[in-house]
Amino acid sequence: MRKTEGYTSAIKRLAALPAVFTGGDLAVLFGWRSGICSTYLANWRKAGLVQSLGGRSDVHMNLLHGPANPEHALRRAYPQACKIGIDVLREAGWTTQIPSAIDIAVPSGSTLHHVPGFTLTTRSATWYAKVSPGIERVAQGADRLHPAWALADMLARAQDARVRDAWLPAPDDLDLPSILRCKQLEPALLALGLDWGCLQKVGYDTKEHRGIRS
Repeated sequence: MRKTEGYTSAIKRLAALPAVFTGGDLAVLFGWRSGICSTYLANWRKAGLVQSLGGRSDVHMNLLHGPANPEHALRRAYPQACKIGIDVLREAGWTTQIPSAIDIAVPSGSTLHHVPGFTLTTRSATWYAKVSPGIERVAQGADRLHPAWALADMLARAQDARVRDAWLPAPDDLDLPSILRCKQLEPALLALGLDWGCLQKVGYDTKEHRGIRS
């Protein structure tokens, strides 16, 4: 361990760390071995100064910089993390459903850590390429699909026999007029190999909204 002059408080050490950091950051910044890093992290968590992301991710949130931001931590653990699913629709005001866990896509081959409040699912490089035009970048959090692209992704999975437990919200749970007016919906459907008729197949009646799409 690197020698230091006297005692350095936890507050001073944490002030030198960013809002999200890893055990490796501690080792580099303070010259600590992994065992010492683990001891300090355990003490900081106990004192309510640090919150760890979960699992074996070794990503931690520095509460000295404000409330925990799990999505920011997820982005550190998975640089290509992308928020998908029903919570994206909720944020857009297209549904009032509140999921028990937020769906996050990560690249195939990633180690899936158990992260409370999130459901991690792997997606292929081909999928990332297809949805690239619909990915909205977020500076301090996980990127996310545009709502129209999130719905198109849910539709594509619901109609893919290879996908188990695919789920769609009921028509009554969606603000269909707003969705159908969204200019991003058609390119999203096309990118994922769907046509407008797929909406009717699952009970999302587009005919009643005359002037939008027949």
